[in-house]
Amino acid sequence: MNQAEVTRLGAYLSRVLGSPTASVKARGGEEADVLISGAVVAELIKDTDEGETSYSISLALPRAAGAKKNAPIDDAERARLQGVLREKLKSADMQVRARPRKTDSAEVYVGEEFIGTLSADEDEGYFLTMSILDIDLEDEE
Repeated sequence: MNQAEVTRLGAYLSRVLGSPTASVKARGGEEADVLISGAVVAELIKDTDEGETSYSISLALPRAAGAKKNAPIDDAERARLQGVLREKLKSADMQVRARPRKTDSAEVYVGEEFIGTLSADEDEGYFLTMSILDIDLEDEE
């Protein structure tokens, strides 16, 4: 991942999250770290397939203390996860919304813009997965 990509990804995340301290730091090869206020919060991986480039962000979130594995993501858990995400990503407008007919995952929005999916993981708790396409970065500098 080159410096121009890292800069554009950081600018994109800062704009989309509404978090001026969001940045990206290359690790080497096709991997990078997503930082908020200088602290690593997520992993970013570049993927090139059939000439198209995309980036996948994975952010782990803990299960609530005492929560059972495979418990549904109900209203109370969505509210807790929303608070955790807002704090971790410094994004006050972030919302965790229910998915129709799904209880093992939720959708994540900033304002009205869909940014990713929050999925339950049997071992880790939850993962926020965000995908960024290369065309999403065209207006970033």
